[in-house]
Amino acid sequence: MDESKLKRCSASSSSHAEAADEATYPVQKERELDDLETEVSSSRKKQKQEEETTEKKKQCCFDTKDADGNNDRTIFVTDFDTSGSRDEIRSALAKHFSSCGELTRVFVPIECETGVSRGYAFINLKTRDEFEAALTLDGSDLGGRKLLVIKAKKREEYYGYGDFKGCEICRAMFYAARLRHYRWNLRTGGGKFIRLSPTLEEKFRLHHEKALASRKMAKSRTKDMASRKMDKSKTKDG
Repeated sequence: MDESKLKRCSASSSSHAEAADEATYPVQKERELDDLETEVSSSRKKQKQEEETTEKKKQCCFDTKDADGNNDRTIFVTDFDTSGSRDEIRSALAKHFSSCGELTRVFVPIECETGVSRGYAFINLKTRDEFEAALTLDGSDLGGRKLLVIKAKKREEYYGYGDFKGCEICRAMFYAARLRHYRWNLRTGGGKFIRLSPTLEEKFRLHHEKALASRKMAKSRTKDMASRKMDKSKTKDG
């Protein structure tokens, strides 16, 4: 009798336990799903932040008004601290060379992918005397570093950047520059003759057309005179 009661008690307790498990299973599953959704959400948020950070770092080397403008009054500066941002380096260089005169341009080339400076800069001065004064700052100290300052035309970076990957904007600008150089070669014969101003070219064109017209008139007059002489000679012979 006692054994049967024990069996019924154990059976009832096991059934209660199974019922309790069945009741708590949906709650546990829901918690697991909530934890999974939280983990996925945080992962997506982190990925988005990393993408935004990468996009902020990416900027075109030539996407600035100072990118173009190298000329005879451009100096080349290198050996400065490159750990700062592009704007910080530009400001430091502008302040350092402001004693030489009016700066019309400070261009700091960077790597488009990372935004890190390539280690050199181009600075334009307004007058020839200011340009010569800036060259005297060769070897001067900026942030504990001695600067190298020379005429930009003496450096190969003045004509192009070596080992520069760039971005889509850079490649489009390089293509446009090559196209301009090709057209310049066609117009000037590779620099063998100087291209005139549009106004002067128009004057020469009009003068050339006028000269051609006068030559045609002279030729037609010569032909008329020759035909008249022929007619007179025929008349006399007749």
